[in-house]
Amino acid sequence: MGFREYLEKIEKKGVLQKVDAEVSKRLEISGILKEIEPTPIIFNNVKESEFRVAGNVFCTKDVIAEYFGVTPADLIPLLSKAISERSEPERVTKAPCQEVIESNVDLDRLPILFHCEKDGGNYISSAVVITRDPDYGQNADFHRAMQFSKDRFAIRVVKGRHFHQFLERNGELDVAFCVGNTPNVLIAAATSVDIGIDELQIANALEPFRVVKAYSNDLLIPAEAEFVLE
Repeated sequence: MGFREYLEKIEKKGVLQKVDAEVSKRLEISGILKEIEPTPIIFNNVKESEFRVAGNVFCTKDVIAEYFGVTPADLIPLLSKAISERSEPERVTKAPCQEVIESNVDLDRLPILFHCEKDGGNYISSAVVITRDPDYGQNADFHRAMQFSKDRFAIRVVKGRHFHQFLERNGELDVAFCVGNTPNVLIAAATSVDIGIDELQIANALEPFRVVKAYSNDLLIPAEAEFVLE
């Protein structure tokens, strides 16, 4: 199940709130998300962007457990099993995440939120960041990224984490920021495992999904991601 398919599912159940009034990505959306948390919501009319914003979608254990069809108490055993029984995702050559390719990068078009008054800029905080090392293979995790210009981000790379080790070994890396993922990918990317273990294989063991080769490099990325920044 893709992210968009899941939103359609909870909309039919009457769980997803919708806002059609114009809202701003600067403080307003983040404020609403905080106020109504954990209610999932989608903003259909973002003042500064042509794209919509969905939030509070997977922010409780109960919601994630329901997604997998288990109880909250079963989540840790489910994840442990997925780590030990990880498997390769299906590889495809065509994917929804590559239906539209933008050659001229303009990050200002995206509804990247300005979350807090004292933030240094607009931040992406929910992207799964995928990198690769020649020896250890792929890694997927989370790194908050602040927008500096129309085509530049700065990200916080924590010393000792696998991304940091890859950078120290290679000097520079191909990277894919994948936004709009389902819990199998999100939980796998948030899991601490030994270096060399591909988190997307854990994600596939949690729930089978598809990957596709990135447009500008050889990374394998979730085929159903809503946005991919390479």
